[in-house]
Amino acid sequence: ERNGFKHLYLYDLDGGLVRQLTDGQWVVNDLQAVNEFNGKVFFTGRADTPLEQHLYYTNLATSKPSAVIKVSKRAGFHRITFSRDGYNYLDSFSNISQPQQVSLHDDNGKRVTWLEQNALNEQHPLTPYVDQLAKPTYGTIKAEDGQDLYYSLFKPVDFDPTKKYPVIVRVYGGPHAQRVTNSWSNSHLWTQVMLKRGYLVFQLDNRGSNYRGTKFENPIYKHLGVVEVNDQVAGVNYLRTLDYVAPKRIGIYGHSYGGYMALMALFKASDYFAAGVSGAPVTDWALYDTHYTERYLSHPATNKAGYEQSAVFPFIDGFKGKLLLYHGMADDNVLFSNSTKLMSMLQDKAIQFESMVYPGKKHSLRGKNTRIHQYNMIANFFDRNL
Repeated sequence: ERNGFKHLYLYDLDGGLVRQLTDGQWVVNDLQAVNEFNGKVFFTGRADTPLEQHLYYTNLATSKPSAVIKVSKRAGFHRITFSRDGYNYLDSFSNISQPQQVSLHDDNGKRVTWLEQNALNEQHPLTPYVDQLAKPTYGTIKAEDGQDLYYSLFKPVDFDPTKKYPVIVRVYGGPHAQRVTNSWSNSHLWTQVMLKRGYLVFQLDNRGSNYRGTKFENPIYKHLGVVEVNDQVAGVNYLRTLDYVAPKRIGIYGHSYGGYMALMALFKASDYFAAGVSGAPVTDWALYDTHYTERYLSHPATNKAGYEQSAVFPFIDGFKGKLLLYHGMADDNVLFSNSTKLMSMLQDKAIQFESMVYPGKKHSLRGKNTRIHQYNMIANFFDRNL
């Protein structure tokens, strides 16, 4: 990342730099294979767009590190596993309208065979519903520092531009994560449910999230919950410019870091969010895993103010909307004490909120009926409050 983006460099065995192999304002994801016989270096990256992951190659002897060759063909997300000899690879592929497919390819990208075609044919269980699945529009808005923020906006299949729609902002917002991609995600199925109930669903990858380079990732260092919230507010300001959005009926929902983000948005930007759902949130970073936390906030002894201002508690008095807080009581990732500490403070301030606890459940709230309960609860909360 010496030039602000993750790239490949060739070194000799003595540690001396031979040459840079890739270059540009985009990131290499992973080195996939090196074929010493033909000199090809294969890697996955985002040279075309941050929204898609493709397979590329360059040459060990390249003199043009920005001139990489794309191997994968279809628009979407390619997860690659190479053979040891570097001549074949498995491609686990999806895009926003195609669930996961797995195929075998040669090193030129030609498909040799399907391992799992997963075609949306007459026998596929999803086929009867394909016409009911809305696809998002993608776009960008500007952050306050001028950087592009990518978003996706889902509209119902029967969208009527003369109506005013409530909007749910789905948020994660944490480091080393990305939510706005041209890839299949089962989480989009809940999005489709909410579209059927008359909502628009909006997602935005704020600064601090992954695959955009250090200038995009670094603003969160030593103070979490600041630029992330500012960027989500920028997203709401964009939504408010749309004639078909009801500006006073915008809610926010997130889980884990997204739960933290939902709280910070409600507490710091309550004029923008009428209601929010916070699942398994970190409320005080002093309560969270030090291996993760100190990577972004440094040590509490040297960044006391950063820890204090990155917690949700200093901003509670700004809350004016509606809140649903839920948490698994056996959560060994984000401890349940994060939520009980918040509950206690809200109660001490006589601030009304809704809550749900899941006895014996961990961070991901696994279990079919538990998930049904969770998502129905969230949908019903937004129906009441938006």
